[in-house]
Amino acid sequence: MWQWLHQWDERLTHRIHVPPGHPLRPLVVIGAHLGDGPLWLVLWLAGMAYWWHSPHLRDGIAAWVFSAIVGAVVTYTIKFTVKRRRPREIGGFYSRRYDAHAFPSGHATRMGTVAFWGSVLFPHWMGVFWLISLWCIWSRAALGVHYLGDVVVGFGVGFLVSAGVFVTWTALVAPPM
Repeated sequence: MWQWLHQWDERLTHRIHVPPGHPLRPLVVIGAHLGDGPLWLVLWLAGMAYWWHSPHLRDGIAAWVFSAIVGAVVTYTIKFTVKRRRPREIGGFYSRRYDAHAFPSGHATRMGTVAFWGSVLFPHWMGVFWLISLWCIWSRAALGVHYLGDVVVGFGVGFLVSAGVFVTWTALVAPPM
């Protein structure tokens, strides 16, 4: 069963691969970096500073950061248990020292939190958050640093962890929205 699933995942990933020299390659490279942790750390800190006097948004962004941390713990626990190799070794898109494994994708996990919390906290920008998230996870697979299954499961982890944090946060801390 697992072998069949892995082969199916390889075939799907091969179909969406964007090789070097392809006209879409620059968009794929940019998209693959949209889930970088340092980028989102800066954006979260800037958001908390900007909305410091808006408890709803400030606390919501803090819950978003907490979701990303919990999602990362879940993702890395799975990564170091499963130890799935990446489809290709490409420098500049992950740390080979501590992030050699592909399943699930940490970037996709982060983007699951982006789609969820961006939609909850900034509903008028929901489409932008989803577009950025889907662009990033597709790019990670199209570039070849992840299989399609890695990014789908990673996104699911981030989204589900965020939903769990949201339910807990609204029940314990925040007034209903």
